[in-house]
Amino acid sequence: MARRLQLVGGMAASRKARRIILVDDEEALAWSLASRLVKARPTDRIQTANDGERALEMVHESGVDLLIADIRMPGMSGIDLVLAVRRLYPDLPVIMMTAFKSAEVARLDWGPFTRLLEKPFEFERLRALVDEALAPEVVGFSGAISVQTLPDVVQLYALSSATGLLVVRHDDSEGHLYFANGAVLHAVTANARGDDAFYEIMMWSGGEFTMRAGTAAPERSVHTNWQELLMESMRRLDEDRRSDEPPSRAPGWTHAPPPLDDDGFDLTFSEFEPSVTLVPPAPVESTQPTEQTTEMTMNIKDSLNKLNSIDGFVGAALVDSESGMLLGQEGGGGLNLEVAAAGNTEVVRAKRKTMSNLNLKESIEDMLISLSKQYHLIRPLRSRSTLFFYVVLDRQRSNLAMARIALADVEKELQV
Repeated sequence: MARRLQLVGGMAASRKARRIILVDDEEALAWSLASRLVKARPTDRIQTANDGERALEMVHESGVDLLIADIRMPGMSGIDLVLAVRRLYPDLPVIMMTAFKSAEVARLDWGPFTRLLEKPFEFERLRALVDEALAPEVVGFSGAISVQTLPDVVQLYALSSATGLLVVRHDDSEGHLYFANGAVLHAVTANARGDDAFYEIMMWSGGEFTMRAGTAAPERSVHTNWQELLMESMRRLDEDRRSDEPPSRAPGWTHAPPPLDDDGFDLTFSEFEPSVTLVPPAPVESTQPTEQTTEMTMNIKDSLNKLNSIDGFVGAALVDSESGMLLGQEGGGGLNLEVAAAGNTEVVRAKRKTMSNLNLKESIEDMLISLSKQYHLIRPLRSRSTLFFYVVLDRQRSNLAMARIALADVEKELQV
């Protein structure tokens, strides 16, 4: 008759003990692995079973925090066992052991945290996977933060290379955003999926969000990188705010659990500040531009004309990064420089905010965006950091090094 092993570490611990069930029809192997696991994790409760049916009974009796199972077993297979247990615990982490790994097994959609461990393996590999599977509940920080817009939350998890499911609740609506090492892989709401679902969630005005670390995306529906998603989201938010009369401030977002008391920490992230529309003073009687304004306009135009001589030149603009407005433009071909100016303003803002968060006490010399057919070069002015040149070059005809030198020379001659 097969023995069933139950091992409970004797060392006292402040954290809650985890229940790990290890299932393998090889009794000696199950006993050996469980014995070593209890030494490695003395505060956890380790149990073994030699078939899937008994393991399922144990789950029904006392629950489970981690399931380790062999794929091929007599009677109920490891795959059938996982499917049955996941009906009770949808987010249960699972480690599958197999001596017959195949392409079909590797391609199976296992759902939440699942790792394949190919036999034979070193015990330290199993121990590392167990630590990884249970890590979301035993390491890290838990608390509450308050933010004004959801793009702040997305950037927080993207820059920290997070993997997991961000659950967002707004009134009676709920949206899911799946991250993998900081990239947004999947977005879904009741009305949409993919990019459309992402933008729908970003437009919600307030609510609550929760991060489920380690949860894997069931599919990939988002193929746009997170920076572009955030820039488009902020553009839509800005347009929505400008349409409100009078402008109103969004209620904001709170990380679940609710915010701490007054003696706790309330961390506010504002990576993307809402755009502000400046109302100009009433016009004076004379509508003629002043001599100083005319001179500055001509100086900007001359500087942009000089950039036209750069090999591969497509278009250029001088942009105010505080408003996103064009101060001057040259060329562009089929490229809408006004739209480009507004979008790249968000790029400059985001980069400066990121540098501030990283405590980098430096200035941006230039920023390069390489496309398959074009170079987009952004260069803030040293004399006035709120302004920047935006230059578009044909990648096949341009010399990037020479273009940067020419742009630096033009900047020196520009007076604004």
